[in-house]
Amino acid sequence: MRAEYVAQWHKAHDAERAPDAVQDEIVFRSNGEDDGIRHLNNFFQSVKSRKPVLEDAVFGNHAALACHMANESYFRKNAVTWDGNSIKG
Repeated sequence: MRAEYVAQWHKAHDAERAPDAVQDEIVFRSNGEDDGIRHLNNFFQSVKSRKPVLEDAVFGNHAALACHMANESYFRKNAVTWDGNSIKG
C-alpha cells in the first residue's frame, strides 16, 4: 500500500520539483585537528594568563538560549520569541 502511494505521489509531484532542488548527500570533512582540544587549550591559556576569552559567559548563554528556543519551538510546533529587554541585572 505504501509503495503504491509513493509511486502515485511521485507521479503527481516530481514534475513540480527542480531536479537539483534536493541534495542527496552532504559531506563534512575535518582538517585533521580536534577542535575540542583547541577549545580547551584556549580556555586553559585564558585561565593561566587571566586574559578574557573570546566567547565569554554571555556569549555561551546566548548560544545555549538559541538552542533552547529551537527545542521549545519544535515541541510547541510554533514560533517562540525572546525579549532581551526583560533581563534584569
